[in-house]
Amino acid sequence: MLIVEYDTPFTRFRLPPLTLQPIVENAVKHGMDPYSGPLHVLIRTRHTGSASVITVEDTGSGFDPTEDSRPHIALTNIRQRLEMMCNGNLNVAPLDGGGTVVTVTIPD
Repeated sequence: MLIVEYDTPFTRFRLPPLTLQPIVENAVKHGMDPYSGPLHVLIRTRHTGSASVITVEDTGSGFDPTEDSRPHIALTNIRQRLEMMCNGNLNVAPLDGGGTVVTVTIPD
């Protein structure tokens, strides 16, 4: 089962094409486990005063930043597009207790 929630009160920002879609796809692809409970994906937006911040959190098995055995092509492409097109950045981190959070930051 997949549960997707949105907390997106701030929408006055621009993302390069194909930024959010592959992040959410990765959350589902790498987080879904038919033997576990439902996978929750939460998409949030906010403005910090100097940047737009978009986060995608999931309750999947988590992201191990030390895992180098397979390339993360989609994340690499997104990171490069963000840097080139809007001076933005992408951060991927494991959540305490399992899951992953991907944060996109776009400076004003």
